[in-house]
Amino acid sequence: MRKSLIIIDYINEICHKDGAFGCYPMLAENKSVAKLNNVISHARKENWLVIWAIVGFDKNYIEANAKSPIFSKAKEYKKLQRGTWGTEIISDLDYQEDELIICKNVVNAFYGTNLDHVLRTNGVEEVYIAGVSTEVAVQSAVRDAHDRGYKVTVISDCCGSSHKARHDASLEMLTYMADVVDSSQVF
Repeated sequence: MRKSLIIIDYINEICHKDGAFGCYPMLAENKSVAKLNNVISHARKENWLVIWAIVGFDKNYIEANAKSPIFSKAKEYKKLQRGTWGTEIISDLDYQEDELIICKNVVNAFYGTNLDHVLRTNGVEEVYIAGVSTEVAVQSAVRDAHDRGYKVTVISDCCGSSHKARHDASLEMLTYMADVVDSSQVF
């Protein structure tokens, strides 16, 4: 059974200490980036498909849902614009240029993207998910992957949020659809 590591929204605007969206404190406290780099290294050694999913919009924000509390703010403050510092993968992560980056215009990495197609084309049946924020993008992708028939594992200490209580509650809820493990259990 082929596996994939899906890394969601580890971009500057969300995960960097100077970013606007506030996941940095939890990620720094948990040493999530170092742990995720270890998982990425393991995934590559085991020939897993490593996929990066990032949120981003064109400069006119035509893809952003104006009714969304999250994305209307991105447009208002000119954040999450593709091709800018804000949507670049944080430099401390070991991204390699031959790995696929899927750009999404919504919370869920599967919705309106070719993620499912790429996984199925490459024979993936089991996905490991790490990302931010736990209660928004991670939870959406896990639920969708589950409903599409994938075996799903969430790497809890490689996920983060600006709200610890929401992060913890989300991980607890996701145990109904996925295995929730700490990065040391991936190896």
